[in-house]
Amino acid sequence: MRGMLQLNKNNPYRFLNPIAWLVILLIVGSVVLPTSSVVASQSDVDRLEQQSAQLEAEIKEKEAAAADARAEADALSGEVGQLDNDISLTEARISETATKISDVESSISQTNEEIKVQQASLEEQERNQDETLRVFYETVTDELLFVLVGSNSISEVIDHNEYLESLEGQIEGAIAEIEKLKRELQEKKTGLEQEETELANLKAQHEAYKIGLVDEKARKDALLSDAVATQKSFEDEVAEAEALNDKVEAELRSVRSKLTQKSGPGVIKASDQGTSAVGFQWPTNYRYISTYFGGSTPFQPGGGHGGLDLVNSAGTPIYAAADGTVTAVTSMTYNGSYYAYGNYIVVGHNARWSSLYAHLQAFAVSAGQEVHRGDVIGYMGSTGWSTGPHLHFEIWEYSARVNPLGLLP
Repeated sequence: MRGMLQLNKNNPYRFLNPIAWLVILLIVGSVVLPTSSVVASQSDVDRLEQQSAQLEAEIKEKEAAAADARAEADALSGEVGQLDNDISLTEARISETATKISDVESSISQTNEEIKVQQASLEEQERNQDETLRVFYETVTDELLFVLVGSNSISEVIDHNEYLESLEGQIEGAIAEIEKLKRELQEKKTGLEQEETELANLKAQHEAYKIGLVDEKARKDALLSDAVATQKSFEDEVAEAEALNDKVEAELRSVRSKLTQKSGPGVIKASDQGTSAVGFQWPTNYRYISTYFGGSTPFQPGGGHGGLDLVNSAGTPIYAAADGTVTAVTSMTYNGSYYAYGNYIVVGHNARWSSLYAHLQAFAVSAGQEVHRGDVIGYMGSTGWSTGPHLHFEIWEYSARVNPLGLLP
């Protein structure tokens, strides 16, 4: 029946709300069975299922805590990374500022040398001026007499005097120019020293900011280390709980298997009955059929039962009646209590056929999963409108229930 994998798009269970289910379940039946014959084994199943439920709740709680710790660690890791970037950027700014300070210091040093050169030149010119004036005034009388006596005319005397005055003027001009250059260099030096001070202050600010960043990074690193340790601790606890739950589930499967095996003579095995012409097999091993299609039940005394009620012990495996895709794995509950089908599964086989398995104790598949005829999909129970362990089995053709007996081998 590999060709029966196409889903039934007209499956009637896809759009029914709880009220519609209540109406439908008026024609769904259950079976009244005594449970004393399986009390001991059923007690083991109940105990193991309770342990598994507690472990699964603990696993979810620890997984949530681990996820929170992981989210915190991721956030802290991002913050630490940002702080590393900020520290690197600040160090680059410190280095850049230090380079500027070094350049300014070099400029100041060069300016000082230029000032020294100009000062030396100024002093030399001043000495030249002093010497010129001294010589001029010491000899002015004698030279004037000599010039007057030796000159051919008064114009020569005037020319000589103008020469001396011109020489003095040149010296004074040179001194003025040197003093101007010196003042400009002093102003340049003052500006450079002010720039150096500002750069030094800026560098100190960057260094103080870096210290703050380093301290904050150290704090975040410590928090990150704690978060990672917490995450690992929770993940270890999850792994430990999962390992323990695997052992509980294995024991539960073993108990269920033993429970089924202890059902004794009279159990009709699904595997012994083969497959029908349309590809269906019996969905479980059963003792007997307590209610047939169209029959009456304590919940529907007027008849109209919509399937077959197959009786056996709680925990008996339930098989996919044909190849298909699981379209529903769900529970019908109200105010925390099961009603109607209780835990049930729907398998879509193709556009024409689908099957339903109700009152299950536990699921073994998930919605969307592909199954083959004979695969275990769940375990017999008594959830919903039921008074004892059994499987309520239905087959739907398009949008209507049909008698399963007409399609089973």
